[in-house]
Amino acid sequence: MSRLTTRKEAAAMVKNNQTPNRNSWLVRIMSVVCACILWVYVMNEQNPITTKTFQVPLTAQNLAEDMVVKDLPETVNVKVSGTRSQIAVLREGDVKAFIDFTDAPKGRNTYNVQATTRMGEVAEVTPSLLQLETDSLAEKTMTLEPRIVGVPNSGVTVSQMDLSPTQVIIKGASARISQVDKVLVMVDISHHDRNFSTDATAVAVDRTGREMYDVKVVPGKIKTTVTIVRQLGTNDFPVKANMSGQLPEGVTLKSVKITPDSVRLTAEPKVLGGIREILTAPIVLNNVTSDVELKMPLQIPDQVLADQHSVIVEITLQKGTEKQDGSKADGNQNQ
Repeated sequence: MSRLTTRKEAAAMVKNNQTPNRNSWLVRIMSVVCACILWVYVMNEQNPITTKTFQVPLTAQNLAEDMVVKDLPETVNVKVSGTRSQIAVLREGDVKAFIDFTDAPKGRNTYNVQATTRMGEVAEVTPSLLQLETDSLAEKTMTLEPRIVGVPNSGVTVSQMDLSPTQVIIKGASARISQVDKVLVMVDISHHDRNFSTDATAVAVDRTGREMYDVKVVPGKIKTTVTIVRQLGTNDFPVKANMSGQLPEGVTLKSVKITPDSVRLTAEPKVLGGIREILTAPIVLNNVTSDVELKMPLQIPDQVLADQHSVIVEITLQKGTEKQDGSKADGNQNQ
């Protein structure tokens, strides 16, 4: 009897011990379910789904090497959908936009604009369709022409521009290449007052002078050496015979003829402004006894360029009793 009682007690004890274990597992399961529900609630409330639009470069993929796309837009807008935390860390570089030109035929066709994103989902691409024209790729060698942009400092000007290289290759759609009129090298000389070198940009232009952005110039940068010189002016000035002394007794000065009677000078404007006439080398009248023709050098000031450096002076005398000195002889008179 005592053994039976012991077994019943033991069974009761086992039953009593299992009940708490079952309740413990039930509590754990309910806790997990509640945690999941709470997580979903928090995520929806604290990290909701949002969108952001990115302006990203549009690229051409799988385009045949001998083909080119005309007027391909540089950028498109891509709207990305994702959680607030995803959108917060997403950058423009994480979003890509492209057109697949695999087996694209030559001519004008409609293409889908596709996009990808590193996280989140692409919600919209604007524009999503583009009408584009593909053409065969052409190239041509052209000689560069320099063009001055801007104004140098006062008193100086550009004397020479040397380009290296002097020729470039232009590449683009065959129809556009045929429209290229010149390739210009744009050299900005603003605020320069001495020689300088720079890497200037080469651009293709059509017959109206409009830049053709869809034509590629190779190389695009041209080493340019610019020679700056002082700005010079040019003017004509009269020549005067520089006579001194007295004629011998019995003769007088009848006429003085100078050929040519003017000289063209080139110099800085302020230098030219201080010149009124150009004198010959001194002519001493004391030694002149008869009509004479002299080749006389001109007295050209320093830092002045002249188109000639000597003139012919013809002195004509007449017999008389009055003496003529250099102060009375007008070197400019021509009779």
